[in-house]
Amino acid sequence: MNVLFDADVIKYKATLILKGAAGETLPANITVEAAGQDAASIYDFSGTKKIYAPAGVITLGVTPKDIPTASKTLAFNVKITAPGYEDKNIEMTIAENQFSQVIEVTMLKTVLPTEASVVKIVEAALSPTGATTAPISIVTPVNGDVEQSTSITVPTGTQFKDAAGNVIVGSAVTAQAINFDPSDPLSVELFPAGSLSSSNVVLPNGQTGEAFFLPAGFTDIQMFVGGVEVKNFTNPISISIGLDPDFRPQATGLPLAVGDKLGIYAYRTEVGQFTYEGEGTVALVNGKLTVTFSTNHLTVFIVGDVVVKPASCLDPSLTFSAPWMTNGATEPMTLEIYDTSDKLLATGPTIVSNGKVEVLTGLPSFAVKFKLVNNAGKVLASGNITDPCAGGNINVTVDNPGSNVQSISLILNVKCPNKGFIIVPNFDLFYKPAGAPASAYTLLGTTSQGVLRTTLLTIGASYDFRATWNNQIKEVKGRTITSADMSTVVGENDFLGDKSPAFNKSLLIEACKGF
Repeated sequence: MNVLFDADVIKYKATLILKGAAGETLPANITVEAAGQDAASIYDFSGTKKIYAPAGVITLGVTPKDIPTASKTLAFNVKITAPGYEDKNIEMTIAENQFSQVIEVTMLKTVLPTEASVVKIVEAALSPTGATTAPISIVTPVNGDVEQSTSITVPTGTQFKDAAGNVIVGSAVTAQAINFDPSDPLSVELFPAGSLSSSNVVLPNGQTGEAFFLPAGFTDIQMFVGGVEVKNFTNPISISIGLDPDFRPQATGLPLAVGDKLGIYAYRTEVGQFTYEGEGTVALVNGKLTVTFSTNHLTVFIVGDVVVKPASCLDPSLTFSAPWMTNGATEPMTLEIYDTSDKLLATGPTIVSNGKVEVLTGLPSFAVKFKLVNNAGKVLASGNITDPCAGGNINVTVDNPGSNVQSISLILNVKCPNKGFIIVPNFDLFYKPAGAPASAYTLLGTTSQGVLRTTLLTIGASYDFRATWNNQIKEVKGRTITSADMSTVVGENDFLGDKSPAFNKSLLIEACKGF
């Protein structure tokens, strides 16, 4: 009698892939926390309540007793912090039959400029009571990438308060301002919460709803006194945000002009909420269109338009038709969303296979266009969505990329000591050409019960592979694809990778304990 143990108990999985905005390697000490409405149902995919991010990959799972249903979509937030980086608070939903999703999260190192952002840091002395002795001025620089600027003025005699409203006494204040160019495609990834869409927006009428942001300018301002973060002031400060000259207000549809009115919103990362602050009037300052306002608190500030989504809005879906992807093969691609003037509104990874249905969440309520782009940068499909709130399904034909496509199967069989073969949990597999730097690792796909079929590998070529589980990183280097079906057994006396057999055996025994 052969007994097969099923370790694949968590059926709903979400993967967040973190990357540095300037292409840098992220630190290892990344902290991840699930928060919000259904956070109690969310675990690390390995089954622990503590969530890990080995190699910048976060894999979440839904406890089997709380799986989503037709009447219950799980909603929660993922808070991500890394030393020296802007905190992220990503809104997440997992719907019925949405067994797997992949989200890319761009982390911004606060002192490092990018093609879509610039930073300015100023330090100023304070009086013995922690008050400014002269006006403090912070002006972000302009360059060939970011032509807009943010300027902040803190008046004389201003004291700084912490989150509890207490005055912070210190000898100096450090002020940092990051200004973003909303016309740069990278700014979409750097926008608060990682998306222009949010379901947690306090609107001008005081109600909270779902909305889509069209920013004309945005900036992140932080100040610290004695290492304590400043949240409020005893006197209002002045902020001027330079605007994208190509921005067109929704109210007029015309080029931005002096006298136009734009909404001002604040974003609180710790709670993941946008709040309407008021309305600003566009003026010409030093020859550039600018909105100036005063505030008594610090946060991320956004100037622009917000399109509120109706409560009756239904998300549309795409069904991919790719008959050239044979034998259940998959391929990670990038799905891009544009407005009708070809401005990028959203971008993110999706794993494509023949017949797969992709639900499009977070779209605006106005007409958009989409493109499906493969890893080589080739557009394999495109189309229009006239009414993103009408729901329904759109059939999408995915073009053959034109090369000699091969469907390769990678099969992993795991034999636990004293238990025999098990059905392994699903996991994400990354790959790169053998010997390439670690930064070259990219998503190959998701294994399903130990099997991954892909169109991205070539017979005769050698690759390095990487997978993560819990806080462990496993690499298999220099693996040559010798046939269309690559099957491997890992057991008590079998091992993969460059670790010693004894290490692999102990790791296997430990991993098998819970199965």
